[in-house]
Order: sequence, then C-alpha cells, then structure tokens
Amino acid sequence: TILAFEKLWEEGKNINLVIVGKQGWFVDELIKKIKEQPLLNQKLFWMNSISDRYLDELYSVCHCLIAPSKGEGFGLPLIEAAQHKLPIIARDLSIFREVAGDYVYYFENDDNPAILANAIENWLNLYRKSKHPKSDQMPWLTWKESADQLVGLMVERQ
Repeated sequence: TILAFEKLWEEGKNINLVIVGKQGWFVDELIKKIKEQPLLNQKLFWMNSISDRYLDELYSVCHCLIAPSKGEGFGLPLIEAAQHKLPIIARDLSIFREVAGDYVYYFENDDNPAILANAIENWLNLYRKSKHPKSDQMPWLTWKESADQLVGLMVERQ
C-alpha cells in the first residue's frame, strides 16, 4: 500500500494514507518502510495505539477504507467501515466478497503496487461523480442469522 501511495505522490496526487494498527508479527520491514518514508507525518500517518473513540473519529474524517490484506479471517475492518458509512476499496478476496458483496470497490489480488495505485485513481474518479460502491447500503445480518452462521461453522468443524 505504501508503494502504491508513493507512486501516486510522485504523480502529484494530494492524498494521505493513514495506517491504523499495532505492530504485529513479521512486519519489521513494513515498520522500517514507514519510519523511513520522507512524508511520514505529512502525507503518511501511522496510528499504532489508538482508542476506540479515536478510531471512530478517524472513520468520520477519512474518505475511504483501503483493505489491502492478503489473508483476512473475517473482514471486520470492512464491517466497521460500513457501519461508519465509509466507502471501501479492498483486495479481491473471497472473504471480502462474502462479507461485503457489491458494496465495495475491489482491486485485483496482485502484489504489483501499480494495480492498487490505479484502483485508487479509478475509485477517486468514481467518488468525485458519486458513482462509487457505497458501503452504507450493505445489508446487515440479524442476530439470528449471525448465530445460525456461527452454529453452522461450529458443526462443520466437529
């Protein structure tokens, strides 16, 4: 994601990237890349330990959520973004499609930063015309549907 934004910044795009999340396993190279980025705290921001209240504030001021994850367990960030009526750009993963359907702008599941950069540009063009997929229209599961899915998963694994 950082490489995609670096490409966009080099092209003169005036956009910011806010990365939210604590430092986890196997991300030393990413952390190094963030800390060495000349635009850190100017166009690139890393929020590594924030409260739920501050996260809510971020959701209210951001233009979209980018979910570049290559492997996601459930897609919780997409659900949180949709609850905040935030548009979503996501890697084309089956779990994301299962959770968010057509209410997300998907980009090809490829590691080439140009693909994400192009997807962001295409999404921005749609956003300016208000033709982007809108997560605020995403249907929600009822508590019963959620419970039925959970029971189904538990039965499958027995």
